[in-house]
Amino acid sequence: MKNTGGDVHTISGNFDTSKGDLRKGQVYVEKKYFPDFSKIPKLLEDLVVMINSKLKKDLSSHEVLKLAADLHYNLVNIHPFGDGNGRVSRSMMNYIQMYHGVPLIKIFTEDRSDYIEALNNTEEENDISIFRNFICSQQIKFYKAEIQKFKDRNSGFQLML
Repeated sequence: MKNTGGDVHTISGNFDTSKGDLRKGQVYVEKKYFPDFSKIPKLLEDLVVMINSKLKKDLSSHEVLKLAADLHYNLVNIHPFGDGNGRVSRSMMNYIQMYHGVPLIKIFTEDRSDYIEALNNTEEENDISIFRNFICSQQIKFYKAEIQKFKDRNSGFQLML
């Protein structure tokens, strides 16, 4: 992020998006308004407490995936930064995966519109299972791609001596 963003000056104060400062202004995208910047520290604190209470438990791979998806969804909807909220949310989601020793989750670029739709539908329907199911479908897609790579590993170029 050091090569993106920079100083932002608002009526509420200044913050630097390249340093990961918490935003000090209202943010909205299309019709979606994110929480007021004054609520961000408390929302983040509550999210950290909730995640930490579940993180160290002995979780099944399905429960790990749900926890990772929940962290991602909640963090991206708190929208604490002026830039990079999606990247940070995906990184934190994968931290949960790494912590539990399970494969990372990839959100495929070609599925970006489905990703945004899943975020929006989850909020509109007030149903976290929508986003969890999207994340699960991305994980399945990743596994299938990896299995195919494994199957194809001997079909490419080989040195013959």
